[in-house]
Amino acid sequence: MSYVTIDRVMKKYEGQVVLNNISLTLEKGEFATLLGQSGCGKSTLLRSIAGLEDVDQGRVLIDGKDITHLSPRQREVGMVFQSYALFPNMTVFDNIAYGLRMKKVKNMKSKVKKMIEMVDLIGKEESYPHQLSGGQQQRVALARALVMEPKVLLLDEPLSALDAKIRKSLQKELKRIQKELDITTIFVTHDQEEAMTMSDRIFVMNKGNIEQSGSPSEIYTSPVNTFVAKFIGNYNVLNMENFRKLVRSTELKGNEVAFRPEVLTLLPIGEESMDVQENWRLKGFIKDISMTGNVLRYEVETEEFSFHVDYLHQRGAMFEQGSRIQVILPKKECLIL
Repeated sequence: MSYVTIDRVMKKYEGQVVLNNISLTLEKGEFATLLGQSGCGKSTLLRSIAGLEDVDQGRVLIDGKDITHLSPRQREVGMVFQSYALFPNMTVFDNIAYGLRMKKVKNMKSKVKKMIEMVDLIGKEESYPHQLSGGQQQRVALARALVMEPKVLLLDEPLSALDAKIRKSLQKELKRIQKELDITTIFVTHDQEEAMTMSDRIFVMNKGNIEQSGSPSEIYTSPVNTFVAKFIGNYNVLNMENFRKLVRSTELKGNEVAFRPEVLTLLPIGEESMDVQENWRLKGFIKDISMTGNVLRYEVETEEFSFHVDYLHQRGAMFEQGSRIQVILPKKECLIL
């Protein structure tokens, strides 16, 4: 039996569908990510699980128990918000201990101490939120949720306000803690790289629907439609008619063809190309060059169309802007959508 079940959940705001008959299941200890653009419904779904939003129809079950109409306090879930929502007039210790105090838990101090050690906040027990960095505040918010020993941990874009270096560090820490506690976790983000790094399974959402679910590798290498291909992997996507013009072949059949920018190879004009039985050879020129981190992106323009080619950045561009080149496209890397 699945540990978390979302069964045909519907939610509307002022007549507009925000969650459109959503169904999904999670296993115990799984780290799942709801990934999508702003307004796709991912945070609404998370808040519906937490009990902060009422659903119009459908059910939410945790560990076999229907919690659809229970109050947030009765659901045994912990939630960490993007804004942290710490009490400014309380110390780190008191922020983490707040829920335990409300429940009058006897071994409160030992539980809080253990959690402070787990999130690496030793020495900050008496500090107030304004005396902490953004990363430290996020650790307090996480500890406050985890100390209650929830059945499910809900994370609503908790790292989006942090700078890149701290964000990557906390991604690793969060994943470590999640695995150590074996806690079922649902994480919301719009960041594809973050979803790929952290998730056991990704649910790609769009306009209140789940477009595709699967492991990061499955989502990246086998997108089921154009939206997922463009959103998760920066695929080059062409309709079949245009693709046939590009490769001057009717070999493939279907509606659209997608290929990732990193599977393409650039060669100078005149250089011996690869096996024509296994690859298509295209001619064009470098229209633009840009760099994103360690990736060098070439925008290649052919007679009919333009597309992107990605290389790991080394010591400079292999080709200059305006250079005439040939592009090798492996046939096996072309995905029919």
